[in-house]
Amino acid sequence: MSESDFYLVRPIQLTDAKLVSSSVPEATVSEYNAAATYAAGVSRGVTSGTAQDVYQSLQDGNIGHSPATSPTWWKLLGRVYVAYASGVTYAKDDIVTDQQNHLLYQSLIGGNTGRALSDELSWFRLGATNRYKMFDKAVNSQTVGPDMVGVTVAPGEVVNTLTLLNLSGSSVTVQQSDSGYSRTKSLVSHDVLSWYDFWYQEPLWAGDAVFDDIPPYISSTLTVSVNSPGNQAGFGGWFLGKAKFIGTTKSGLKAGILSYSGSETDKFGNTNLVPRENAKRMNFEVKIPKGYEDEVYRFLKRADNVEMVAIASTKWAMTLSYGYLGQWEIPLSEDEDELMPVEWRGLI
Repeated sequence: MSESDFYLVRPIQLTDAKLVSSSVPEATVSEYNAAATYAAGVSRGVTSGTAQDVYQSLQDGNIGHSPATSPTWWKLLGRVYVAYASGVTYAKDDIVTDQQNHLLYQSLIGGNTGRALSDELSWFRLGATNRYKMFDKAVNSQTVGPDMVGVTVAPGEVVNTLTLLNLSGSSVTVQQSDSGYSRTKSLVSHDVLSWYDFWYQEPLWAGDAVFDDIPPYISSTLTVSVNSPGNQAGFGGWFLGKAKFIGTTKSGLKAGILSYSGSETDKFGNTNLVPRENAKRMNFEVKIPKGYEDEVYRFLKRADNVEMVAIASTKWAMTLSYGYLGQWEIPLSEDEDELMPVEWRGLI
């Protein structure tokens, strides 16, 4: 894949069977017992209401050290919530897990017994569980964890491109089991215009990355980790699929955002910003190889109203986006300089 090529990727659906493992807890674990001795790597929980904080033992011979107050002995992996049960009575604001669909719901009423999660007067859908936020297609929500978040998947079909969006971390690594493929990309960006900026401007996280050279081994597993030592690591969007070449992106590409923020003014004229999410948008032109026009037309026609990943250029992370095609048209001309205009609309 040339760094100036335009590709579209239709992500595969990651089912429970394809998610081999994750470093992020999903279900409740056994409760911590102060009288027990724990080995390194063992997970135990501390429960309050319907929420449980899951901790991992950092050392062997771990006895009598309270997880919440002993950071040298325990690491907090994350918070999980009990599985919903129709026979249990829930208080107002209790949060439960729909384990089958990996969703969280919050009780809207007290004495909530026997009411199905689909009852919108009794339950409010909060969204995906922490483990599955990276797969929920909502790029601005993140799966997070301390120091590192890692997953292993078994695609079970031909894939060659992994696009990762809204990352939090210093680096991201992708490894494939059968081929020995292993790549690590730094997410720390420090592009500066002067020595003053180099020393005094804070480096920024790149946020987005694409791995476009994954060998197409159907039986392989992929292990992907974002690393952030000493801080929270996070995946916002995780999209794996097979890239389709469209053409060559020409200079003049414009990338920006569509902001959903607004303002509210009270009766006294005081105005405050109401921050909301934003979505990427792009406008650019593509050179289609001669004789390839019909193929591109057929593919783009089938891609209408289909959520996909756009890779307008692997050189610029800002041209990676999850969304859908807007307006486009393919020129048929003897003029070699005739270009296809493309409008891309990102999703939140």
